[in-house]
Amino acid sequence: MKKEMIKVLAFVVLLTFGIGISTYALTTGYTSFAELAAAEDPSDYQITTNDKGKDTTILAIHGGGIERGTSELAEALNGYGKYNTYLFEGLKPTDNGSLFMRAINFDEPKAVDLVQDSDYTVSIIGAAGDGEVTYIGGQNKILAELIKLHLISKGYNVQTLSIPDRIAGIMDSNIVNKNELFNGSIQLGGVQIAVSKGLRDTLVSYPLVLKDYSGAINNALSKDWPRIVTVLKKFDKPNQGFFSRLNPLKPSFEKKVDQILKKGAKTPEELVEDTEEE
Repeated sequence: MKKEMIKVLAFVVLLTFGIGISTYALTTGYTSFAELAAAEDPSDYQITTNDKGKDTTILAIHGGGIERGTSELAEALNGYGKYNTYLFEGLKPTDNGSLFMRAINFDEPKAVDLVQDSDYTVSIIGAAGDGEVTYIGGQNKILAELIKLHLISKGYNVQTLSIPDRIAGIMDSNIVNKNELFNGSIQLGGVQIAVSKGLRDTLVSYPLVLKDYSGAINNALSKDWPRIVTVLKKFDKPNQGFFSRLNPLKPSFEKKVDQILKKGAKTPEELVEDTEEE
């Protein structure tokens, strides 16, 4: 009884403070695609892969009726012609939530292959809440910050997530973080964008808002990110000194990124400039 009360209180606290829990984050869902495929009718879901041979892949692993609006955003980004895209969409008339697979368990082969062949990855998932909020997470902290600043510049409410948030997207097992090693040696990981239900409903209902929102993400990925990458590649060097003997492969890369982020850039251009100054 006490354990049940603790769970209820924890959930109330999360809602009170507005943490953007995914609609299905408190359920386990399927633990693998093989499990899902064995239990579900193939006509109840659809997998769409668009491999254009680009270095960036956009994922919507809870698309269609699972988390409404995530497919639409991925498709809008696909329209720019600069990214590979992957969609796993629920097609059931009702109860598409039964098709849910957590990002840390998502191992559908086509998605895995596409991500592993990509330099950079962005995963779009849903979050709960009627407010219009975007939650940014993932291991690629500097790209996450860049996307955040671009969205904020357009007037969107964006919050950064980290441990212990359930949708922070920072675990190695999350499919978004399984892209190619940066510069062949660093696990840079990807960016997870969790969009609240309220905002997803708006994106689906108003094409101009969807264009504006996706345009901000596109500008981050295609305009400013290449400039930052040029500088980041110079940071891929092992640490020197005593601690390098304990872990000779540990890069100074993360320290450099943290130094950049601590400068507190307020605009995308400031973040680019802060990076170029390092």
